[in-house]
Amino acid sequence: MLTELYIQNYLFVPEERIVFGPGMTVLSGETGAGKSILVGAIALIFGDNFSALEPFNESLPIYLEATFDISHNSEVQSFLEEQGHKLNSEITLAREIKPAGKSTYFLNGRKVTASFLRELKPLMIDFHHQLDQQRLLSNTYQLQLLDLYAQNSSLKTEYAQTYHSVKSALKELEKLKEEEEKNRQLKELYQYQFNELEKANLKIGEDEELQKEFELLSNAQELIETASTAYFTLYEREDSIHSLLAYVINNLSNYISIYPRIAPILNNLKECLEQISSSASDLNDISQSISLNPQRLQEIQLRLDEINSLLYKHHAKNIAELLELFHQRESQINAMEDLSASIIALENSVQQDYEKLKELGSKLTESRQKAAYSLAIELQENIRLLSIPDALFKINIDKKTTQHILPEQYLSLCSEEGEDNCQFLFSANRGSELKPLSAVASGGELSRLLLAIKKVLSERMEEKLIILDEIDAGIGGKTADYVAQFIYQLAQHHRIICITHLAQIAAIANQHLALQKVPGKHKNIIRIIPLEPQQRKQEIARMLAGDISEISLKHAEELITKYK
Repeated sequence: MLTELYIQNYLFVPEERIVFGPGMTVLSGETGAGKSILVGAIALIFGDNFSALEPFNESLPIYLEATFDISHNSEVQSFLEEQGHKLNSEITLAREIKPAGKSTYFLNGRKVTASFLRELKPLMIDFHHQLDQQRLLSNTYQLQLLDLYAQNSSLKTEYAQTYHSVKSALKELEKLKEEEEKNRQLKELYQYQFNELEKANLKIGEDEELQKEFELLSNAQELIETASTAYFTLYEREDSIHSLLAYVINNLSNYISIYPRIAPILNNLKECLEQISSSASDLNDISQSISLNPQRLQEIQLRLDEINSLLYKHHAKNIAELLELFHQRESQINAMEDLSASIIALENSVQQDYEKLKELGSKLTESRQKAAYSLAIELQENIRLLSIPDALFKINIDKKTTQHILPEQYLSLCSEEGEDNCQFLFSANRGSELKPLSAVASGGELSRLLLAIKKVLSERMEEKLIILDEIDAGIGGKTADYVAQFIYQLAQHHRIICITHLAQIAAIANQHLALQKVPGKHKNIIRIIPLEPQQRKQEIARMLAGDISEISLKHAEELITKYK
């Protein structure tokens, strides 16, 4: 609720501070007195750029400030908390407009953006003017009003959360399936490579060992022949090296006693003889141990060909790199299989949430259908009190969906608001067909219908500042009395600022502000005057008769007494 408004250097107001009491504040004044200045100032504070920006003194900035009590508005509290602002029972909003036109916005002295205040505005203020009437023609707004009447807030929140959850999950599912499709051909390749390498059963160093064995088996025949020939030459022939050396040793032994220097030579020769004997024995063992194995040689050749083929195919330098590729492909295949499992799990989750969404949507529809009937009756009764005695009113609720459709189709047909289309139907004259508001309702009828809606919904709305600008246009007599009663009931639950020419409406106010235009040095000045009881009576008398007389004062007093 608005508790205080400060205006400095705006239009015809050099400086004014207005303190608002509970209930309804009425603004009155003669034509041209600038009664819309307060409304314009409030609109500007909330980021409006359509109101006049003319300063009183062009060399100074415009400064506008409004203080609100938000202790009874949970929507505003939640919004501020979500935006990271510290919660207090009061908030002060301000806007400074420099002579060059640049604006700065404040919340409790802290700079904020215009977009932030525009988001905050509908949570705190309800403007009743021509734009609001046009909004009433929107089926979306009509549905919001119906939901407010049906008190569907928590159900709508749960539906919207589930709706966005399904929408987000479907988007993620589409992304995963696209990735899976991209992986499909790769997976076939990776699986082939993995199977090929797994079947090869490679071991590090295997190729080096096989190459050595291959060299041995490839040269086995030559090695056997060479070893046998060497053995025969060293040991077996009659003139073998062993025999000849033994002969030499035997002959030299006869001369040791004669020539002692022969002894060390003989020792060396005997060592050579032993080495020849040992080497010959080893060569004989080699020739006997090596076997010719063409089958094994062929096996090794095939295995080496297989390994070399894999090395060439995968551009690998050795078996270690092939094994690294094998483990890499194994990880990639597992990741792809995990992706498939994730898709299945997400599909199941989407289906569960989708079933929940449809169930919530059905509950919303049922609640709306029940509320539509009773709201239509209440609105019809109230509209008839506002000089439309033959008014008929009906609310149609049509489902956008059928039961058996896919989640993607459901989301394309519905929105976070639910499964339903809502349409207000109206007829002002007896015998006329009920038609959508946009087709049949005049501006005056829309204004009265909007007032009736606000009256019916007043107890179900969060506490707001409701601004009624020229709501009395084109009405009088008994209708004016009913309008006054409607506004009075609104004021029991909300703070009202009402600009009016009607004495009946002014008489119900808790606070009466009169705007007076007085000549200034360079331009006219608007004074905003809180009226005392006697002043108020005189102002209402003026509104009744155009001038102040004993009769008009008496009528004014009767009106004030009537609405006390």
